[in-house]
This record gives sequence, structure tokens and C-alpha cells, in this order.
Amino acid sequence: MIRFRPLPLMTVFAILGFALLLVAGRWQWERYEQKAAAALEPVAEMTIASYQPIESGIQFVHGVRSDTREQGWRVFAPVQEGETVVFVDTDFIPSIEPPDPDEVRFPASLRLGAPVTGASIAPSPPAPLTLPPRPLQRLWFAVDLPAMGRNAGLENVAGYYIAAAYVGEDGRAIANPFALAPGADALPPARHLGYALTWYGLALVLLVIYFAYHASVGRLAFQRPRPRTD
Repeated sequence: MIRFRPLPLMTVFAILGFALLLVAGRWQWERYEQKAAAALEPVAEMTIASYQPIESGIQFVHGVRSDTREQGWRVFAPVQEGETVVFVDTDFIPSIEPPDPDEVRFPASLRLGAPVTGASIAPSPPAPLTLPPRPLQRLWFAVDLPAMGRNAGLENVAGYYIAAAYVGEDGRAIANPFALAPGADALPPARHLGYALTWYGLALVLLVIYFAYHASVGRLAFQRPRPRTD
């Protein structure tokens, strides 16, 4: 026989906390499943060979590299291909401080008109908690191609961008660390799995503390049923 007299206020807060932990754990688990599936999808590639650089339209997008975990600013350079404007993610500036647009030159490879090959990526809409952009400084915290195009005074902006190879310090081309499948990002699936297990673990700990406290103050007890005397 169990005798349980819950504390009202503590019970309310415990229920709310338990629900929030479950929601957080579920969200992280869903992100784990999405990214695990996205990692198996091939990344489509494309090449553009005939284009005109738009040197006044460079925009900068904050990002964290998937290979080095380094923060910095991705250089999105627009080019005119026929009647369409295509942004090319062509460089990375490793710095927490934002770059000065007047000091960043248009990528030399695009100025020379060399063919551009890279992953063709249609970005997802900015997340709800994404920091607001700073258009006057050409700074963005998520890839928002229509807004980036409007900020540069451009029309007919494509709904995708090309994640081209970067150029390393030795002058050699290196794979673009942001050329990820749709739905993926720099945070690996295993990290989301770890977060999900953490939230679920905290929910279990909350239950243990809740019932242990009630037992310690005599509000939760296990009693043997009294024998019948009739």
C-alpha cells in the first residue's frame, strides 16, 4: 500500500519542468533523426561557365566551419548568369569581428571568369532564434538569398547558391566545409543525440528528486496492508 501526499507547489513546478525537459529532448531527437537522414543524401553539384561578376554585391554570412569548428564570415559573391543572379559561397574570413566590406575584394577566380563548380544548395528559412541581419554592413546570420539580393539592389536572384571550393593558405583548392546536404549543418548528428539523452536524463533525475524528497519528509511511504481481523 502506497501513501502519497504531494506538495502542491512543488508538484506544479515539477510537472512543468518535466514537460519542458521532454519537449527539449524530443526536439533534439528529431534534429538527430533529420541530420542522420540528410547525411545519407547526395549533394547535387552544378557548374556555371558563362557569367558576369557583380563586384558591388558581396554579402557576408556568419558560419561555423564543419571541419575546424572555427567561427567566421562566408563571402557570398553574386554573378549574373543570363537573366539570373546566382550567389557563390567562395571564401571564408576566420574572425569573430565582422569584416569591413570596403576592404574585401571580389574573389579573383570570379573576376577572371573561370568556370565555377560546387554544391547547389537551396537554403532553409532562417530559424526563429536567428540573430537579425545588419543590411547596412551586409552581415547575415543565416543564408537568406532574396533578402541578400534586395540588399545589393539585385533582381531575379536564384533560390539556390553554389558552395564553391575555397582556396587554402597554400593556394590550393580545399573542399567547401559548408557544402552540406539539405537539412544538415555544421553540428553533427551525434551532438544532437547527446543533447537529447542529456535532456531525457535530466527529466529522469527530476522525477527521482521529486519522489525522494517526498519520501524524506514522510509524504511518500510504502505500508504493508493490515491483516484482517474478522
